Amino acid sequence: MGSQLITPLLSSPFPWVALCGLFFGAALSRATRGTRRARHPERAATRKWVLACLLLSVALACGLLAIFPPPHFEFQRSTIADTRWAWIAGAAAAVAFLALRFRRAAGIPVVVLVVALVAAVGLFFRGVRAYTGEREIATIRVISLGPSTMRLELSARGEPPVLLSMKGTQFATIVRVVIFRDLPVFLGARTWYRFIGLTSFDDNLRQQDTDFRFPNPPGISDALWKWVESHEKSLPFLKTAQTEMTLKRKAETTELTTYNVMIQNDGGVEVAPAQ
Repeated sequence: MGSQLITPLLSSPFPWVALCGLFFGAALSRATRGTRRARHPERAATRKWVLACLLLSVALACGLLAIFPPPHFEFQRSTIADTRWAWIAGAAAAVAFLALRFRRAAGIPVVVLVVALVAAVGLFFRGVRAYTGEREIATIRVISLGPSTMRLELSARGEPPVLLSMKGTQFATIVRVVIFRDLPVFLGARTWYRFIGLTSFDDNLRQQDTDFRFPNPPGISDALWKWVESHEKSLPFLKTAQTEMTLKRKAETTELTTYNVMIQNDGGVEVAPAQ
């Protein structure tokens, strides 16, 4: 997951432009630093210019990566004519220059800004994980499939495996979900669920009478579900509370196939073959 989040970020030209500005500001700070008061002024001047040139080289490399990205980064390239490049590079260079050149005057405010930026980036990554994440809550294995019956093995999280004999040729999961609004999700809230059990259908999508229901369904308690459901419209952080029934059709259901039951953080329930 980490690589899936970091790679798209680095494949954009703007982080490279920001790094270019930061290293350029650091090089400018080093180049404008005096050496007269040093114990050995000539040596200090030599070290100053060597380090300034090194920082400037890194800045140039980052700028080239923004213009000519690595082959494995595929994205629509921006151009130097994009005015956002100048704003981003200029702001980054100013921050780096002030923080390093005037450490006492600007160091503390810059540190505060950097801490705020790191916190914002952390919230961003957490929000991305929340929006794109999913959780496996159960697995279903099709042991045998007849003309009008099927045998399944259901393994729910926190529950022992259960062998089921059900009428029909298609099964469906019954899951109650509590879906939160965007802000709680961005802050890390995950969809609540209550896995009720399985039902089945025949080829004509007629529901059969061999449903399986957990005695104590995994997930949130029944009391909490009923309270949330009854206060659905009055809770500002809640988007909806609903029952999801995900059907696996006959054409997709084959013997000795294992399916994962996944809860998406946007509230959807997916039943997909195990990888």
